[in-house]
Amino acid sequence: MDPEWNDAELLQHVFDETTVLRKPLRGIISGYHVLPYILVGADHDAPARSVEVRGRIKVSPRLVIAPGRDGPTYGELFGEQELMDHRIVARVFSFKYAGRVTLESDDLKIRRQDRDAGSHVERVLEELSRREIIDTGVIVSPDARFYPVSLDRFIREILDQEFRE
Repeated sequence: MDPEWNDAELLQHVFDETTVLRKPLRGIISGYHVLPYILVGADHDAPARSVEVRGRIKVSPRLVIAPGRDGPTYGELFGEQELMDHRIVARVFSFKYAGRVTLESDDLKIRRQDRDAGSHVERVLEELSRREIIDTGVIVSPDARFYPVSLDRFIREILDQEFRE
């Protein structure tokens, strides 16, 4: 990526280049749902290696009416700032459904892998298939430092099915 890009272009690039390989096969439960995921992205500091982020996103109806459009920051939502690029830690989570749902991140686990992202994704898909796990999404991010942006893409794809307008 060109270092001359501004943040908005960079984040849009990450969003556009994110691939959701697998969506949970279990249906969305109106009102509340847990979306387990495994995200794999290239390790920025060692391109021949990858980073795996596993977690769950809890999606529930918004119960508290907050004034204005203030939302949580990426750092507040994911509670992690070691891997996350410093340019997005303080950004407000720009989520399309913010007025309708509340999101929480849970059970976040970040592991660095010795193999490249493509090889690791194949291993993750094989693991899920072997264990017959059907409720976990698999996401490929172009840069693991921006995993919240890639998760935003995943969440939008899932909730677009629920909140078709």
